[in-house]
Amino acid sequence: MMFGPIRPEASNEPRFVADDPSAPATVSRARSMIVHAGLVLFAVSILARAVQLQIVEHETWLRVADRQHVDQQTVKPLRGAITDATGTVLVESREQVKLSIAPREIRDVRRKNAKRGDPLVRTRAVLRSGLRALSVPEAQIRKALDTNQKWVSLPKLYLPSDIERFAGLPGVHVERVRRRINSASDNLRGVLGAVDAEDVPVGGIELELDPLLRGQEGSRALVKDPKAGYVESPELSSVDALPGHSVTLTVNQALQEIAENELKMALVRTGGTGGDVVILDPRDGAILALAGVRDGKPASTSTPMALAYEPGSVMKPFLVSRLLDMGKATPNEIINTENGSAMLPGRKRPLTDEHKAAQMPVRDVIRFSSNIGTAKLALRLTPREEFEAMRDFGFGSLTGVPYPAESKGSLPLPARWSGSTQTAVSIGYEVLATPLQIALAYAAIANGGDLLQPALVKDVRDAQGATVYRHERRVVRRVLTAETAKEMRGMLASVVDSGTGTSAELATYDVAGKSGTARRSENGRYLEGKYNATFAGMFPAQAPQYVLVARIIDPKGTYYGGIVSGSLVNGILQAALATRNSALDRNALAEVAKAMPVPVAKPKSEKALALAARDSARRDSLLAPPPPKAEPAPAAARVVVALPFKAQKMAPSNDREVRAVPSVFGLDVRQATRTLYAAGFQVSIARGSDVRTRPAAGTMLRVGSTVQLEMPRMESAK
Repeated sequence: MMFGPIRPEASNEPRFVADDPSAPATVSRARSMIVHAGLVLFAVSILARAVQLQIVEHETWLRVADRQHVDQQTVKPLRGAITDATGTVLVESREQVKLSIAPREIRDVRRKNAKRGDPLVRTRAVLRSGLRALSVPEAQIRKALDTNQKWVSLPKLYLPSDIERFAGLPGVHVERVRRRINSASDNLRGVLGAVDAEDVPVGGIELELDPLLRGQEGSRALVKDPKAGYVESPELSSVDALPGHSVTLTVNQALQEIAENELKMALVRTGGTGGDVVILDPRDGAILALAGVRDGKPASTSTPMALAYEPGSVMKPFLVSRLLDMGKATPNEIINTENGSAMLPGRKRPLTDEHKAAQMPVRDVIRFSSNIGTAKLALRLTPREEFEAMRDFGFGSLTGVPYPAESKGSLPLPARWSGSTQTAVSIGYEVLATPLQIALAYAAIANGGDLLQPALVKDVRDAQGATVYRHERRVVRRVLTAETAKEMRGMLASVVDSGTGTSAELATYDVAGKSGTARRSENGRYLEGKYNATFAGMFPAQAPQYVLVARIIDPKGTYYGGIVSGSLVNGILQAALATRNSALDRNALAEVAKAMPVPVAKPKSEKALALAARDSARRDSLLAPPPPKAEPAPAAARVVVALPFKAQKMAPSNDREVRAVPSVFGLDVRQATRTLYAAGFQVSIARGSDVRTRPAAGTMLRVGSTVQLEMPRMESAK
């Protein structure tokens, strides 16, 4: 039996052929699950992002939206003012306005809240008249109104009140700027420092007290408008800027100007290349004046605080004071001064004195500034004791004054001393000190033995006027006993009375002080013919209200400190006495004033006789009875009685009292000043050809009025 190929049975199920394009496609379960999972993940991611934006990052994006619609502007505060001790403003910040005009934007407009029918504001006419009122040049006005110009900025700054008339006018653009106005004298600017265009402080008090002066910033929120620019909205909160604290310095502006002027005149008189002046109140350490000049110009920094030098013999009283305190010397002890030349231990050259004597007491060692006597006294101390004495008086360390550029000077440790250092330090060499340090050391002698921390800031007040700081006397340490301080003041008074500092003497009050003349060094070598001439003084000697340190650098001709700088101190004291607001207690001065007999005027030349005759004629004419006046006939109930005019018999009553200006003919300036003060007048010194007053002698003035006292140029140079 034959069998053929086996064939499958017929089936009703369709047959799928891959190559058949009309056949339906197969669906993959795995692929379908992947697609569905992707769609679910996409939906979840959208939902998660929505949750993140709407819930998690809601505040962040809200702030972004606010920034796009609202502009938060920082409002800078006004920087605090700086005043002197009397309240005179030295530095202040003012808000000023920069005015710019876009001529093509100018058009006539209605005033705000104007009624219908009211005339338009003629903007060009208002601008023209307003700019003329601001003293803008006509050429600048024409340019500001010229439509060929797109933008014109006026060069000057104006006060906000000056441009109120331009408010709301189209084409007028206002930019508010802040300016730091400094009206202080040249030398005080080095103390105060400055601020740049961004109100960042640069040096001085501005830098040291910046956290107090700069105030607290505020903020202002403005809504952005595509047409109107920025618009304020009452719904947005703003924070007002808080102005800075105001600072009152201890510096007295009147005394500061006196110190600067007298220093300039002294440099002209002596030919010096520079100099410094410090005036200090020894009772509480307040700095009253600081002046410094270099090469004929005010120093850019406060040199009395920033530059130290070898001061010379002004350092002698400190070691002698320590020896008196320790009982290693007495004021009347005799010292062998070897006729002005001595070879002392450790020195390669003999030590010499200008005032040559075989021997002298300790008090004369100070009075005549004996180098030999001082060096021999210093050898009674060990190097450590001498170092500690100078250190205790404040040398070699910062004083604590709020001035960032202060120098601490130099006082080497005993381990670094050479064989000659002990004697050199005793006479003011191999030690560097600033004028301020010297003034503080002398203040310790003046106030009874307390070394004080200096004060440059009197008080600080906040924006509401409440005092947040007030200077109080701060004692650093006690450096000598009250008895020794009193003894030393007596020795220093003899220096001015009959020693090396007679140029500082006043006829009306006792002055105490010490001179110093030291060779000047550069790069470790002493220069030939170059000196630092210094004088440190106390006024008045009995109860000092001032400590003054004056220094002249490289004076020509006479270079001794007692003569050169002593005359400078004398000029400052005379001017301070003649000035009303010079931080002096006049009642205390009256208690220590010298009795001064007024000499009889005796003309010495034909010119003086002619001037005397003229002054006498003026006085006689002023004292003569006035000519009779033609009075109208009195009414029945009125009687007019003419009384003789006698100025001398006017009874003193009160501050409205009137007195005659006394004659000062034949007197020198000191005597004339005292005579005018005794008569109850203030005195203003002026240059002239002779000693005379304006108004002339015999003129009737109210008590307390200022009389101008002219003095010869020769006398003013003494």
